[in-house]
Amino acid sequence: MAFQTWQIGLEIQRQTLRAVAVQRQRQGWQLRQWWLLPLPENTFHEGVLQSTRQLMTVLAQWRRQLPLRYELRVAFPTRRTLQRAVPVPDNRLREPARENYLIGATARQLQMQPSQLSWDYTAVLQQSAQLLVTAARQSEVDGLLGCLAKQRLFPATLTPGASALPALGHLFTADGPVLLAHRECDHWLWATSGEEANWGWVDSAQTQTLAELCLQLSVSPRQVAFSSAEPEPLPAGAKLLDALRALARLQPPLPKHSGIFTVAIALAIGGTNG
Repeated sequence: MAFQTWQIGLEIQRQTLRAVAVQRQRQGWQLRQWWLLPLPENTFHEGVLQSTRQLMTVLAQWRRQLPLRYELRVAFPTRRTLQRAVPVPDNRLREPARENYLIGATARQLQMQPSQLSWDYTAVLQQSAQLLVTAARQSEVDGLLGCLAKQRLFPATLTPGASALPALGHLFTADGPVLLAHRECDHWLWATSGEEANWGWVDSAQTQTLAELCLQLSVSPRQVAFSSAEPEPLPAGAKLLDALRALARLQPPLPKHSGIFTVAIALAIGGTNG
């Protein structure tokens, strides 16, 4: 990739559009710019796009500020994704029969038609007989991509926001946290930090504190690196997950609270350790 190209992580939450641009340099990642733009109320509801017009208005405002060369990586709402373990198909199957088997098995588990799903899969390293399929409704994926395309924004990747968090695991030593947790106003995003990362989301209406999240995920607060989109005290025992530490060079002005950009930074650096 050319050194001049900016890598941009874009996360769209219920109330804000958040984006961070970084550039790869010899010393590591350099922060080039960040954006925090308010979204009109009811643009999204529980991760589902409600008003394409309102979203495109904000995207148009943001698009005018971008450089000529950039690579865009976009977060898809984690709460609108599903994961299912599917048995590995017979090795005798060849494409497209192999993919038809995987999407068919996933669709049956979700009681949906294969045509309704946008999906991808990865191998489960510790379970060689299984593949982990991640799926979202095709209509919701098309809705978001359509809004982006109308503003000439074509993402290189579209991934669940929580799945980006393991890119920040290298900020800690080998005996560091086993869980990365990020709090939004109405939900949690979490991911494990090991080689075979798991990830997901939890509704904060049922899980209000980090201690409750740890109980649900069977970890100790001392095994957690924590960030929050809103300023708040660090929960007892937890380590601070400060995504800005992934960047070797910072360019002012800096955001007053970097936690709101945790996912966007993780997307921007794309899992490449600085």
